[in-house]
Amino acid sequence: MGYNLSLINPVPSWIDLHAHLDGLSDSELSQSIAEAAAAGVSVVFVAATDLASAEIVSRQCLMHSSLWGAVGICPFSAGLLPDNWEAKLRSFLLRERIIAIGEIGIDESNPKYPPLSLQLPVFERQLEIARECDLPIIVHSRGVESRVVSLCMSHGIKRAVFHCFTGDSVSLAAILDGGYSVSFSGIVTFNSNLLGRVAEVPLDRLFIETDSPWLSPTPYRGQVNRPDRVAITGKTIAKTLGISPEKLQEAIAGNFNRLFAPLRRGDLLF
Repeated sequence: MGYNLSLINPVPSWIDLHAHLDGLSDSELSQSIAEAAAAGVSVVFVAATDLASAEIVSRQCLMHSSLWGAVGICPFSAGLLPDNWEAKLRSFLLRERIIAIGEIGIDESNPKYPPLSLQLPVFERQLEIARECDLPIIVHSRGVESRVVSLCMSHGIKRAVFHCFTGDSVSLAAILDGGYSVSFSGIVTFNSNLLGRVAEVPLDRLFIETDSPWLSPTPYRGQVNRPDRVAITGKTIAKTLGISPEKLQEAIAGNFNRLFAPLRRGDLLF
């Protein structure tokens, strides 16, 4: 399967690398996309967490040209899978505008998640699928970043983004040493320690996201998040790095195209 991809928005704009919009109705989705466009957001990358949301994400991506998608089984859903989950996941990967596997990973920080004995085999199987399909992955990792990096490397994963990074300098160094990228959410607008991590990331490995509907940035902290607010996070990070918002937008756009548009799928995603 190939895409006829071209540059659809040459002016500087924001990319929301990670959002969950599967809980929105079609009309709510259209409104959210319109609000994002008005805020200068040209691309929203929507991620699934299980098979049910993968179906919704796949359909939503066909509804709006600004949406691209990832499908996968997140750590929280690792204990609730049918026997044929791998075949179902592979079928979603054949859908138009689905260009990554995610979000996937392991999480040792939340006792509400299934035990690692259930999370690990699901994660590792999806790493194998990603390698077989030559697809990048969107990683959820809390408290086990170094272990996840090792697993990714041992399974031959070349392209990965650790989304909503909240770890320390040691875990960040492990991710970067593995050759992978990092995405920051609105948490950087109210957590100065995490904001300090941003400068440790090379500009060509940096992404930003909302993780909608969670993690609204200041001054909307505690409210339902939405993709247009990625602009707030972007401007905060640009100021911290001492660069213009346009410079950051340009860097993120280049990162997005390099990571998600291998030659077999086209040259540019937007």
